[in-house]
Amino acid sequence: MRLNFMYLLSLLALMCSCQPDYCSNEVDVSDISVDVEIIRLEDKIFSAQSSAELRELFQPHTQYRQRYANLSGTAEDSLFYQEYFRIIQDPYIDTLYQQTKSVFSNIESLETDFEQAFRHIKYYYPNFQPPQIYTTFTGLGSLGSDLLVSDNLIVISLDFFLGDGARFRPQTHDYMLTRYRPEYIVPSSMMILSDKFNNTNREDNSLLAEMIYYGKSYYFMQQVMPCLPDTLIAGYDGVGMNIVTENTKMIWSHFIDNELLYETSHTVIPRYVGERPSVVEINAKVPGRVGRWLGWQIIQNYSQRTDQDLPQVMQKGDARQIFIQAKYRP
Repeated sequence: MRLNFMYLLSLLALMCSCQPDYCSNEVDVSDISVDVEIIRLEDKIFSAQSSAELRELFQPHTQYRQRYANLSGTAEDSLFYQEYFRIIQDPYIDTLYQQTKSVFSNIESLETDFEQAFRHIKYYYPNFQPPQIYTTFTGLGSLGSDLLVSDNLIVISLDFFLGDGARFRPQTHDYMLTRYRPEYIVPSSMMILSDKFNNTNREDNSLLAEMIYYGKSYYFMQQVMPCLPDTLIAGYDGVGMNIVTENTKMIWSHFIDNELLYETSHTVIPRYVGERPSVVEINAKVPGRVGRWLGWQIIQNYSQRTDQDLPQVMQKGDARQIFIQAKYRP
């Protein structure tokens, strides 16, 4: 099957950030106040002179200790602090830390992006209380995950998000590394946070239900970060975004012709919504997770046709009804 996009457009897409010259909504959040303070632990961690000092450093940060570091507050935690102290003495780890300090010497833009996103969430959900935010350092996962997001806690391991110029990168597939850049931190956090607002029928195991679930999470990001480029919402580079937008009809035809929407096979569904470099069943150049992207298009249609606001869209849990009412036809 042949893709109808031009090589020149692909090259141009690579050179642009796909930043729109407009924002997706006109919600006024200027009068909404939220308190955003990012607690930076990474510098304090590297200033510790012993494992005992690390324990003392973590002691006041109860949520961080219990939910991110999985520490119990007992004597058994000593092994964790000893290992942490050993790792931060490693000269290779110090090189990674120095690069982290360089990339994130100033996090004002990070605070601003979180603040704006939280303002938008509070606009739609007045009872929303922003989570406490921490930045930390884990040696690319030796002592914690890249990103933890819950109702009341966000922890960002900054060493994961240094970008293409970093000497050391996360041990993952190349096609996933594009999302380990500073500009993905807040969008990724908002996508995970969207789950608490995303009502869904857990008994519907169809591909369509998965597509709609992810489509709503993308739509949530779009609404709470209305000036965010589509590339950062979908997690595609310029070339990938150009492929899906220029070939939407062909991609959609594959789903319809193969009767995939109501497929429930645990081996088939991940081919279209899971992490893959490409969806070879459609075409080797179609980027992975294309089912999520299609779900987003369906949700945008649904919102426009039904004139529903963000909370109403997120509350709708019946994927089939959403699809029927969206009348999506690329």
